[in-house]
Amino acid sequence: MIGELASTARPRASALDNRRFRSVLLGIAGVPIVATYLWQALVQPIFFGGYLGDFQESYMRAAGRLASGLDPYDLCATIGCLEPTGPQYVMPPVLAWMLQPLVGVSGGVITVGAVLVLNASLAVFIWLALKALRVDDWQLAALLVLLALAFEPVIGNISEGQINLVLLGLSGLWFWAWVQENDSRAQWWGGAALGVAAALKLIQGPVVLLVLWARRWSMLVAAAAAGLVLWIMGAPQYLFEYLFKVLPAVSAGTGFFENHSPGGTLARLFDPDTFLTVRGSPAGARVLTVLIAFIVLLLTLAVLRPRATSAMGRALEAAAVVAATPLIASYSWGTHLVLLLLPIFVLIMWAIRRRDWTVIGLVGVSWFLIGPAHKLMQALLVTGYSNLIVLRLMAEFGVVGILALWLACLIAVRRSRAATVNGVSDHP
Repeated sequence: MIGELASTARPRASALDNRRFRSVLLGIAGVPIVATYLWQALVQPIFFGGYLGDFQESYMRAAGRLASGLDPYDLCATIGCLEPTGPQYVMPPVLAWMLQPLVGVSGGVITVGAVLVLNASLAVFIWLALKALRVDDWQLAALLVLLALAFEPVIGNISEGQINLVLLGLSGLWFWAWVQENDSRAQWWGGAALGVAAALKLIQGPVVLLVLWARRWSMLVAAAAAGLVLWIMGAPQYLFEYLFKVLPAVSAGTGFFENHSPGGTLARLFDPDTFLTVRGSPAGARVLTVLIAFIVLLLTLAVLRPRATSAMGRALEAAAVVAATPLIASYSWGTHLVLLLLPIFVLIMWAIRRRDWTVIGLVGVSWFLIGPAHKLMQALLVTGYSNLIVLRLMAEFGVVGILALWLACLIAVRRSRAATVNGVSDHP
């Protein structure tokens, strides 16, 4: 009888508990993922004349105009700046200013250099994230690497030459510093990385609120100093035009199917015609978008109280705020969502260590909806699929995926805090 009771109390064995079996699964999944990534992200653009649309048509065009003493935001006055992609330049002037030395360089050289920089940025993020999360098991590290390489926004950024992967690398440095709370030197480096990222593109601006909320003063000072120095140095004569003309136009949002934010969903509900046409959101949608942003921010900060005392607790704090960022923004283009690799990494590590299948499931749903499901919708559009009801529903996959990831972060934070109160460690 005692033996029977002991056997029923013992956790049921799973095939995933076998390391050899896990190695086989990683090999089966890893070979095609790595091969596909190398072909799409390195071989094809470097050796077969890849064309980086946004980098060459938008970034380099703006750099060329700056080098000639012309306004980089000229297209905003003619065709508008409602879409954060395409030939119109809609970012702070500092990026175009930094790219001026490349004006006149052949397109092939620029493509190779940009592709290598973007891949290096991804590698830096992965290395720093694994270091911050103290991943010492090669199988877990391999799993996270494969998740990153197969994440659809990664390839999307490389194919267009967008700067979001550089921001991801900088966020990796900030994240590593954020976890190292007692290392003063790391705080300065992390703050500087955050400031540079925000100066290049404001989509990481909400992360600064976490630094302020946590009263990391040295990190906040470093971020503000780095950002201000770059803005003052980088074509400041166009800064006011960016802040008071370009930024308000972009922040107005749009219901275009690529906008994976609550603002995009609301715009599509208020004005269904915006699904395939880039134009500004109706006034009612804008008001509700701001209201949702405040609610998401307040809920996130409320769940994060009190401040975490462990490294994994601080990692979950960072994950929650980064996951909330696309919900706070009025527009979240598909390629912007590459920054969500940070909360994906954190949640996977925490959930695997805790065997929290709810969180793992939510992360899996998020990864699938943001990546393969969204790619399927794009493929249907390209092939001329005409059922608008299906396409409109599929356009919300990205918003649902972001929401699932954010909820997973909040659940993980609450359960982590509860475990800490009960004396259970986040680490095995």
